Amino acid sequence: MKSNILQLAIAVGVLFNLAGCSEEKVPEPTAENCAKGTYEKNLSSLSKEANRNEFIDGCRSFNAAQEMTEWKFEKSPESKY
Repeated sequence: MKSNILQLAIAVGVLFNLAGCSEEKVPEPTAENCAKGTYEKNLSSLSKEANRNEFIDGCRSFNAAQEMTEWKFEKSPESKY
């Protein structure tokens, strides 16, 4: 009887470990992953809605950070003084 319980406990432990390994990973928001072509590809590869939302939010914040750091030098207008 103890042998059956031990086997069941081991089987349940292995099952939980394998279930944790099968979760899909959300791609990291980078310039490459958030580019138009790969963005759609990465988005369609995600099966869970929560993972899709996480990837969309990550790319939005990445693109917003990129826009904040990009700037163009504009020369000051000449002063009359």
